[in-house]
Amino acid sequence: MKLSFVPVLLSLVLLACGPAQTAPPVVKPTQLAVASAGAVSVELLTFSPLVVGQNRVFYRVTRDGAPVAHAEVVQRPVMQMTSMKHGCPVRNPDPAPDADGLQEGLIIFTMPGSELEQWTLGVDVGLEPGVSERVNFGPLSVGDSLMKKVLTREGKKIVLTLGYPDAPHVGSNPVVVSAHQAKDAMMMEFVTVDDLVFTLTPEMPSMGHGAAGSVNPERGEDGLYRGSVVFSMAGDWVVHLGVAANDAVLGTFDFSLDL
Repeated sequence: MKLSFVPVLLSLVLLACGPAQTAPPVVKPTQLAVASAGAVSVELLTFSPLVVGQNRVFYRVTRDGAPVAHAEVVQRPVMQMTSMKHGCPVRNPDPAPDADGLQEGLIIFTMPGSELEQWTLGVDVGLEPGVSERVNFGPLSVGDSLMKKVLTREGKKIVLTLGYPDAPHVGSNPVVVSAHQAKDAMMMEFVTVDDLVFTLTPEMPSMGHGAAGSVNPERGEDGLYRGSVVFSMAGDWVVHLGVAANDAVLGTFDFSLDL
């Protein structure tokens, strides 16, 4: 029997002439605000508007217009309320900037802002040991979201958040889970809760199925828990975040999203 290779060769030619595969565009943070104190200027950048929950923030520090190679940046967000004020959890940036001259931090807002209750942000910039400049960005617009939950354990509140460092998509997605507790009744400072065990279970309610391959978050040296969650198709998803400690189940919290 004679075999014909014409269809195979034609297919190879068509594939070779098809559109070239291109890498996804690189998304960079954009400027949100700029503030100065003396010769020090700080640019604040974000990927998206600020919301309740995790916010990746970036700082570009200059002195007399020149980039700074090393700066200790301490974030001090404050909610100004009528009769009181309080802070929120943060992770301060590493002192050395990246290749773009940016220092990445994290701010976890615990409530949205309003006309009467506004978030402000000050950063202490240390360029020399024992010497720092306070740079104030003033009021910030912080929108609401469903990415923050509150767990009560032994009468104390733990702020839980789930965040996606990158825009969620079909496939495997890195996730960051945070757990913080107020250091005292003033709620100006927060500390990480380090003894929790998390499980991630994705579910697609409209289709009645989940997805395999998720990796449960584990605690890192910075006190944040990192893992990954898999979404097998576009549509509505709920990520069930199970929380336990010392072999005791503390609860399950649901985080919804649409792909």
